Amino acid sequence: MIKSILVAVSENGVIGKDNNLVWHLPVDLKFFKEKTSGHHIIMGRKTHESVGRPLPNRVNIVISRSADYTADGCIVVQSLKEAIDTVVDDSEAFICGGAEIYKQALDVADRMYLTRVH
Repeated sequence: MIKSILVAVSENGVIGKDNNLVWHLPVDLKFFKEKTSGHHIIMGRKTHESVGRPLPNRVNIVISRSADYTADGCIVVQSLKEAIDTVVDDSEAFICGGAEIYKQALDVADRMYLTRVH
């Protein structure tokens, strides 16, 4: 399985602010949907909460340090390793943020889809 980071970054290195994207790029959102549909997506709790719901047509895996955390329609795990180990029967899994999860994923990712926002 290919482990891919999928991220959009501004010229000054910003990926978001206050758990929200700071831009709205329909082309990039379409790219995200096309790449991730039918696959596993891995994200941290804060990113999941900013999205507000599980993304359709994907297996949503949420990483939380809290063993008590629940997220309807999602698989909740406590580490990136556990998230990756949870993925079965998928050719590619996508790591979708936030910042702390991206930092951890740099050591294990095989591929990165990077959108530069100008």
